Amino acid sequence: MLGASDACSIRIDDPSGQVSRMHARIVRTKSGWAVRDLESKNGIQFDGAQRAEGPLAPGTELGLGGVILIAESVQLIALRGFVARLLGWADTRRQDIDRALRSVRLAATHRAPLVLSGRGELVTVALSLHAHVRGPDKPFILCDPRRRRGDAGVRSVANIWDVRHALRAAIGGSLCLLRRRMPHDAPAALAEAKGPRPRVQVIVCVSDDERSPVESLLDDPIVIPSLTRRDNELDRIISEYATDAIRELGTPRSIFKDEDHEWVRTHSAASLPQIEKGTRRLVALRASQTMTGAAARLGMAAVSLSRWLGRRDLLDEFRFRGPPRSAPPRRRD
Repeated sequence: MLGASDACSIRIDDPSGQVSRMHARIVRTKSGWAVRDLESKNGIQFDGAQRAEGPLAPGTELGLGGVILIAESVQLIALRGFVARLLGWADTRRQDIDRALRSVRLAATHRAPLVLSGRGELVTVALSLHAHVRGPDKPFILCDPRRRRGDAGVRSVANIWDVRHALRAAIGGSLCLLRRRMPHDAPAALAEAKGPRPRVQVIVCVSDDERSPVESLLDDPIVIPSLTRRDNELDRIISEYATDAIRELGTPRSIFKDEDHEWVRTHSAASLPQIEKGTRRLVALRASQTMTGAAARLGMAAVSLSRWLGRRDLLDEFRFRGPPRSAPPRRRD
């Protein structure tokens, strides 16, 4: 039971006084959870629409009087934690996090593009959000005419130049567009994505210096703050990315050392994607006996991992895990 009465299982404290004593009931149906209005004075709204009854699915915004409740799942709770990692944990950021989650929900239901704004590697941030919302096994397609066309790899996402082909390839997943390289026919494709049977989540990445008041796409973007303003949160950010890497790679929690944490903070903390990459690669290296084994965990070539270490003066640290030399040719008698 939902309402203002102390007898309700979930008591709603509404300062506006619009919530009835016995306002609504949450019930279990054959198809899942639902909410029914109990002939309350002001009724209930599902995602802004007045209805007497409706399903209670993860992400549903349930309006009772002057209060809005949001149905969450384990996945949405994890998503909130990730969005907080992107935007910050300070009390002043709570409203930004709520607004960002609403934008994510609208994009997930294809009602509006999800707009990311900031500096640096926004496509990588978009890919991480896609993995949290859609799942890592769903297609994530970039449409950038200036990048090499190709399938997804460790270093890059799948890129298709033609926006309509990209849209079809992204069915069930996400289509990512860059504002500075927006295809001329992108508006038509976006209109198609919002059609009667939408099946694609659209994400638009916009650099800080590209934001323009003439862009209707840029309404209420999720603005990713620079890490230069979050020095007091860097340690928590690194720890959370390390925890993600440990869980994903299936390694012991103790594998990521204090010195690894400090190295990431000093040498790989210019952006969130750099922190993610640095922590993940160090966890794989600590957990492996050879460079080849670490590269296999990461799904990349051993020589690429070796070069990454060399550019960061870490080869001495992992020199016993150097890439294997080519086998000598067999002698012919």
